[in-house]
Amino acid sequence: MLCVIAKLDDCAARRITALRDAAVVGSESGPALYGHITAAAYIGNDEAGFIGSCREMLKGITAFTVEFARIEVLEETSIIAAIPTGSPALNLIHQRIVEGYNDSLDQWTKAGSWYPHTTLLYDPQADLKILRDRIKEGFIPFTAAIDRIEFSRVLEQGYEIINSIDLSIP
Repeated sequence: MLCVIAKLDDCAARRITALRDAAVVGSESGPALYGHITAAAYIGNDEAGFIGSCREMLKGITAFTVEFARIEVLEETSIIAAIPTGSPALNLIHQRIVEGYNDSLDQWTKAGSWYPHTTLLYDPQADLKILRDRIKEGFIPFTAAIDRIEFSRVLEQGYEIINSIDLSIP
């Protein structure tokens, strides 16, 4: 699987890591989270063609910001996530990819099912509502800058960034 991700700036990535760490009080902090919002997850067979097409489709999109306004439990996937408010630029990125590749996207990023978020914690065994409440105690809405789109290959143990697009500064 190849994901198209909107990479959060370093300051926002540190904030989401701190939010995650607040949930796991008493445990050793894990590695820093790779702050991002997945715009699409491609499951087709032509990664090179998909990347080339996306690079063309996303020309002209400039750097933008998203406002993280709330924390939610997404029960179906056993995660706690920071949820951004509507972002026209992020929505445009998703829309352009869906227009060309909807049949080759996974069930979570197809048209009509995409729910933009940044994963803070995945734990199918935990009481996610309790952990969410710990996070919410210290949560203050914040803005994240996005000036890069990356193509991330999902591996058995982690991920690999294989290509990227730097968005121009308006």
